[in-house]
Parts: sequence; structure tokens; C-alpha cells
Amino acid sequence: MTISLIAFSESKPAYLIVAYLNSQQIEAKVVFADNVNASQSSEYVSNDTIHQNEAAQTKAVGYQVTIDDQADIATATQIIDDFLKQPNQAKFQDSAWEQGVISTRNSYADGGPSGWVKSLYEFKQTPFTFLVLLGCCLVFVLSFLGYFPVVGRILEIRSLPELMQTHEWWRLIGPNFIHFSFMHIAFNLVWWWMLGRQLELSFGSSALIFFFVIASLFSNIAQLVVSGPNFGGLSGIVYALVGFVWWIGWLRPAWLISLPKNIIYFLLAWLALGYFDLLWVNMANEAHTFGLISGCLMALIIHVGSPKQPKA
Repeated sequence: MTISLIAFSESKPAYLIVAYLNSQQIEAKVVFADNVNASQSSEYVSNDTIHQNEAAQTKAVGYQVTIDDQADIATATQIIDDFLKQPNQAKFQDSAWEQGVISTRNSYADGGPSGWVKSLYEFKQTPFTFLVLLGCCLVFVLSFLGYFPVVGRILEIRSLPELMQTHEWWRLIGPNFIHFSFMHIAFNLVWWWMLGRQLELSFGSSALIFFFVIASLFSNIAQLVVSGPNFGGLSGIVYALVGFVWWIGWLRPAWLISLPKNIIYFLLAWLALGYFDLLWVNMANEAHTFGLISGCLMALIIHVGSPKQPKA
């Protein structure tokens, strides 16, 4: 018998709870509300309160957290109550990351469409994340096939005096799409997909485009001024995303946008190592550093300019 414990209007808190329940050896999953009849539930959590469900043949609303074993109800409801009181506890975020759960708004639960229908829906929800990812992949494939000289002539950044003369301002963003190895592009696109998509779902495509442009200007101009025009990669944007998610998770924990501390420490250590020239790759240190700074500043600006009540 399926037991529905709680329903949310968005998928993110549901997936966070399910990831933690599974880490505690309680088999749980997220389903669409239309797939579970609330009258089947022996207990049901709604509006932050645990109570007995007496609404026969009534459908619950939202993304539901369900379990199959009645013996787990007491432990599961205690965990849910703990989550509702402090949703941004590290243990919930860490469990989601360890299990590979990307908790974002409007994600699909069990019973939703799959295959190309799901892909089209996700593209509609996060078009800019997809377009940047596809653009990087296309440039990388063309470069691998021997067309890098052509790609470079179009995308490589130029000195600031030359840009002032030519007005080819897209070159301030162009290096983001250039990658020099499979490891380089794989590292950047994994983080772009996870963090960029989260921001686009939370704040919208226009906000992510604005974020992308500002972070590009900070990171690419800094790298250009210090080291010259021979660089490329999306890592400046990645570090801007890390800075934004890190600070917004600290400043606005109720928004449920955060990174586990061990991930933040790893990425900061990776940034620091680049300055000691101990790695086997050449690091765009200034792009990383100023990207991180720009992300932190944008998080601070949003925090100051947003209402103080938690995000709905």
C-alpha cells in the first residue's frame, strides 16, 4: 500500500526529503499528485503539520513523497518534520548530491512523461542552459575536426584597444565557448548543467542571461588584462555560479539553493592550486577568481534587493 506523507507545490523539497529518506534505508519516491489517492494514506503531511488523513477519495495536490512500508511512517514523519523546521540543513543537501539527485523546480517525478517529450519540456524550462551547453559542444567538435583556426578567428578575445576600434563586443563572451581538451569541457559543462539549470529554473532565463553576461565581463576582462588573450573555457562562469549559489545559500537558506560545504571547499582549493602552478594544466586564475567574486556580489545584490520573507 502506497503511503503518501507530504505534498509540495514544487519538486525540489520533495526530492531533498526522498534522497535523505533513502540514505536512512527508508524506501521513498516522488510521484505526481494525480497518481496517488490521498485516501490510501495512513498518514498525510500538509501545510507543515502532520495529521491523520480523513478525506476519502480526495486527491492531494503537488509533488508527493511516498513510502510503501507502514513500519517506516514514524521515522519518516519525524524526518519530514525536521526538514520543515530547517529545510537547509547540510544533511539534506549532502544526501541529494551523494545520490546524484539534481533537485530543481518543475523536475519530473514518477508518472511524468519521458524520452523526447521530457527533453522538450526541459528545454522549454531551461533554454539558455541548453543553448550554452550545445554551443560549447559544437565549438569543441568543430575544433576537434580541425576547424579551430576558423572558430578562433570568430570567438577569441582581442585587446581592449582593438575592441574599442572594431566594436566586436561579442568577443568578451566568445572565450566561454572555447575548450582545449575533453576533460576541460567535461568539467565545465557538468557544473554549468547542474548550477546554471538550477538558477534558470529558480530565477528565469532572463536572469541567467544577465548573470552570464556580467560574469563573462568580470572574468574574461580580468584574464585579458593580466595574462593576455590566449585563454578559453566556461570556468569563469562556473566559478561565478559557485560563488552565487554559495552566498545565496548562506544569505537566503529558505530559498533551498545551496552547495554542500565539501564541494565548495574542493572548488576553492582547486582555484588556489592554480596560483601555485602545481597542476598539469594551465589555469585561467584571474577568470576563476573574478568570476567567483562576481557571483558572490550578484548574490549579495539580490539578497539586499529582495523582500525579507522566504521565497514562495
